[in-house]
This record gives sequence, structure tokens and C-alpha cells, in this order.
Amino acid sequence: QECCIAAPGAPRRRSMPAMLEERSGGARREADADVEVPTPGEAERLPLSELPALPARSRGFFTEPMLGACIVIGLSAMFGAVVQGLASGKSDSSNDDEVSVSSITVWLIWSEAGIAILSMLFLLFGGAGVIARSPATCYPIPKEVEDRLRRREPLDGMSNVRGPAGSSTHGDYCVRCLVWRPPKERAGGGHHCNTCQRCVKGFDHHCGVFGRCIVRRNMPCFVALIGMMFGGVATTMVAVTVGAGGPVQKL
Repeated sequence: QECCIAAPGAPRRRSMPAMLEERSGGARREADADVEVPTPGEAERLPLSELPALPARSRGFFTEPMLGACIVIGLSAMFGAVVQGLASGKSDSSNDDEVSVSSITVWLIWSEAGIAILSMLFLLFGGAGVIARSPATCYPIPKEVEDRLRRREPLDGMSNVRGPAGSSTHGDYCVRCLVWRPPKERAGGGHHCNTCQRCVKGFDHHCGVFGRCIVRRNMPCFVALIGMMFGGVATTMVAVTVGAGGPVQKL
């Protein structure tokens, strides 16, 4: 029989089970190193999924936009039909200047109508300025609010919680939306709309015609809507003047 005793100084031979165990242990250590262990504060805080639902929208949020949509679509259709009809009546005119002005008014009126409708759609569905729930806006939850949430108690009657002095992001904590609103010095502060039932930043006013909050982000669309209304009136008056045979200067 051959001697199985290793010579002095030679590397010691390991058994196959020992080698497999060492490899599996190394793989477990690598897997454990990839696992992100939450900090004590993150492990204890309430997850977003366990926060109460956002307040229900008021009735005006759904009914008020109907008025605005009827106004925009109705005026666009009326002005467009008038200008288009007058331009069609001038298509056979021998006066080239009148035909050119009529073509311009048709192009203008439908452009104004398109801008007005697109602006209205952004107002209604853009969600501009709304402070959505996220880890950045919800945490840290003020202690008095979190204590009630953990006890499953309603937050009715609670006042909004003021944030730390000098903070650029935590102005005050809304106990209805459960989000931090920016201080007034940044983005115009935040406001909770009783009709939309959401907190928005950069608040200017709530428009009862379109049923949405007018904020900094959608203010250009709101101004465009008003401007397109006056533009449509002016364009229609020009088309009526040309259609009635009024004087047209040489282009």
C-alpha cells in the first residue's frame, strides 16, 4: 500500500465536501454583502402604502370643468364656422386682396382655436403644481402625526405642523395630504385646495370655470386661453368686415 502521509512542507489536501462548503460559504457572504440593510430610522418609519388614502375630490372638481370645456369648444366652433363661412363666400371674389385676407383669417381662427383647446387640456389633465406623495415629500412624518397614525386614530382637528426654521423644503406638513409643502420663500409656498383636495405649490387661485388650481406651471396656459378668446373675437370682426365688403388695404 502507498503511504498517505504528506511530506513535510507539502500543501495539505482538502476533501471534496470541505471545498464545496467553502465555496457555498463564500457565495453566501457575497450575497449578504449585496443586501442593503436599512437604517434604524428607515426600518421603523411607516411605509407609504400604510398611509391613509388621500382626501376624496369634491364635487366641483368634476362639474366645474364642464363649464370651461363648453365655453372653449363652443366659442371655437362658433368663431371658426363664421370665419370659414365668410371666407367661402369670398373664394369667388375678383378682389385678390379680399381673398388673401379671408384666407389669413381662416388660418388665424383655427390656430387660435387649437391653442385654446390644447391649453384647456393641459389645465384639466396636466396636474400642474400638485405635490404627489413620495419619500421626499412625506418623510420625515412629524411625531404627533405619526403617533396618531400608528394608533389608527383620525387626524381630524389637527393643525398643520410647522417645519424646522430655515428649511428650504419643509415649510409645513399638511395633515390631510400627509406631504411637506415648501416654505413661502420658495416656489410661492404651498396651499391645500378645498375643491381639488390636493396640496399644490406656486398657488395663485382656484378657477371655478375650469375647476382646477391655477399655479405657476399652468399660468401660461391660463393666460393663453384668455388671449385666444380676445384674439378670436378680433379675427372674427376682421372676417365680418371683409365679408361685408369693407375697405381692404393693399398687402
